Amino acid sequence: MESKQAKINDWALALLAVLAVLYTLRLARDVLLPITLALIFALLLAPAVSRLQQWRVPRSLAALLLIAISVGGIGGGFYALASPASEWLQRAPEAVSVIRDHLHDVNGDTGDVDAATASLDSLAKEFSSPSDPEIKKVLIADPGWRGEVWETLKNFGVYGTLSVIMLFFLLSSGEALIQRFINSLPSHRDKTTAKELVGQAQQQMSRYLLTITLVNAAVGAVTAFGLWLIDFPDPALWGALAALLRYIPYLGVSITVMLLCIVSAVSFDSLTGILIAPLGYALFTAMVGQFVDPFVHGMRFSLNPIVVFLWIFFWGWLWGAPGVLLAVPLLTLFQVVCQHVERLQAIAHIIGEDADVSRS
Repeated sequence: MESKQAKINDWALALLAVLAVLYTLRLARDVLLPITLALIFALLLAPAVSRLQQWRVPRSLAALLLIAISVGGIGGGFYALASPASEWLQRAPEAVSVIRDHLHDVNGDTGDVDAATASLDSLAKEFSSPSDPEIKKVLIADPGWRGEVWETLKNFGVYGTLSVIMLFFLLSSGEALIQRFINSLPSHRDKTTAKELVGQAQQQMSRYLLTITLVNAAVGAVTAFGLWLIDFPDPALWGALAALLRYIPYLGVSITVMLLCIVSAVSFDSLTGILIAPLGYALFTAMVGQFVDPFVHGMRFSLNPIVVFLWIFFWGWLWGAPGVLLAVPLLTLFQVVCQHVERLQAIAHIIGEDADVSRS
């Protein structure tokens, strides 16, 4: 009886510990986000910093150079795509109106599409500026989607600045800090285990992040080129968005197809013109998923789809859109750590077996 009560107490303490961790993560999410962003980019850029250091470039200078190139490239891309993105946001009411007309054309009985058109009308009112002065006063009190976009951009600037600063310290001094931590461990076995864990985690994660980034960039470039061939409006914008959304498994491709359908409905009149872009992208990403992704995910990291969805929902709840984009890299990092810690190998097996790392 005492043994049963002890197990109940252990489960209760474990549940309380989980709830405490969740509460702490929620409370400290604004602090943890820039740190996590810096950690992910540090794992991605660490091999390049080490290579420049081998070429007798000081580590701090190498870190500063790579950060400048990365920030310049990302900032330049955002600047180039900001104008077309803003234009499409302004055209949202037009898109809603065109799709509503298509719904009426497909089904002559307007009663069957009342629910859909009502939803589209409410969405159009959200994006458009109403003419009634009283409604304008309500919009001033509640900025709506424009205010949310501005708040997101402001937070992105703050978190981005903190992440860049943290990234510089991780790339320039992180290796020395890790070495001091390893040297502080009590036994030689612990030092060896920690050194192997850190080395293999850095190696596997940097390879994974670099590989998936190159694959997504290639998918985005091919998508943009294909859209340019069919005279699709702003192909660079949608190619970049397709590359970014591919970091979200399963959901990212579906969101891109939906966006291409909406833009096609606004831009083309014929049914063929409307369907060619989303169907072409869906077929292209299906081929990539069939022949390319298995070498990136299946052979190196095999993640359980159920775990992936739950993980995405959790980080999306915690950080919103940034959490959704960072979910899979964080899950992969967690899997690598679990695979090299004996007590956590059962969790690694639940997440997804990784034969490649176990043989390395």
